Amino acid sequence: MKRGISVLLLSVSVCCAAIGEQAATAVAPPDVAPAPPVPGSAPDIPVAPPLTPPAPAFAGPCAYTPDVAARPAMRGFMSPARDMREDDFDTLQSWGATLLRFQMVRNWHATGANRDLEEFDRWLDGRLDHFDSFVLPQAVKRGMKVVLDLHVTPGGRNANWEMALFHDARFADHFVETWRHIAKRFAGREGIYAFDLINEPCHRGEALPDCDYWNLQRRAAEAVRAEDPHTPILVESQFWCSPEGFLTLVPFAHTNVIYEVHVYSPGSFTHQRIQGSRPWTLAWPDEERGWNRDWLAETLLKPVRDLQLRNGARIFVGEFSAVCWAPGAENYIADCIAIFNDYGWDWTFHAFREWAGWSIEREGEDNASFRPSDDNPRKRAVLAGLKGL
Repeated sequence: MKRGISVLLLSVSVCCAAIGEQAATAVAPPDVAPAPPVPGSAPDIPVAPPLTPPAPAFAGPCAYTPDVAARPAMRGFMSPARDMREDDFDTLQSWGATLLRFQMVRNWHATGANRDLEEFDRWLDGRLDHFDSFVLPQAVKRGMKVVLDLHVTPGGRNANWEMALFHDARFADHFVETWRHIAKRFAGREGIYAFDLINEPCHRGEALPDCDYWNLQRRAAEAVRAEDPHTPILVESQFWCSPEGFLTLVPFAHTNVIYEVHVYSPGSFTHQRIQGSRPWTLAWPDEERGWNRDWLAETLLKPVRDLQLRNGARIFVGEFSAVCWAPGAENYIADCIAIFNDYGWDWTFHAFREWAGWSIEREGEDNASFRPSDDNPRKRAVLAGLKGL
């Protein structure tokens, strides 16, 4: 990973970074390489520099109602993709989690999926029913809050892995109306931390008018606010919700907007040897490469911290992790958490009882050797972080 912010523009979190043709056969580990589809990751794709901030730009301070401004630090996990069970909540509560990011997801890696909009709506209503009847009541009973995360969008992905809704007005309009529907159903409900509008937006070229990552979230936020004037809204940055995307992220004028970032950089460390990709072994920290806590705080996360300090923005880290076999994964996780806690950012670790490679309840040296683990350094790092240690 290059050191300068200007070069950071070319990297993308959640294992999306610019890639040269030689990466697949490189013998020395470059900082970027292709990754096949796995839960919690996406193929590396080349990206363009960030788009010019949309106009008119809101440059004023972010506004929060007193109850949102006074929230204590909240920390927890990304949910499983399946239906949740009572024993899931038992475990989360015993660990001290106070926050859950509930992902409504299917066909995450598929192209051309989620294009039958009537069928998409039926599926989504089923996930909302589970959220309404089980997830939210369980969370409220245990003093937890839940992020309602629309993890896939109407129209799915095109062959180049861009979301179709950036280039097709039918899917974009349906996305906006989807959020109007969700907000109307859950307006003012106890236990909802925020509505997470779109997971990891990324488009490299021009989108349709009012359909780029910023304006589409703006339109969805306006639809939400027409039904629910208070529940916080999560807005994600360009380039897969990466820290680099905050370099040109313009705050919204709405009240109670929280800004979300995902942290998986450097991807050559966090996603090494996942299903054969990045076939090398790299450790954290690595002083030769300049990989350490200072680099995370002073370079990678600086654009996010700048928005917080400049505009008074509340920050939520929706995902961060390192694959279980990465040497020093516990150090990376501990460094991330120390920064998040120091800055007062809420966070959810990726992930809880989803893919085994991200799980703190599993260990393994590769995809074929996962085994249960009641105690391991990554788990100790996360649980200590939940306690603010």
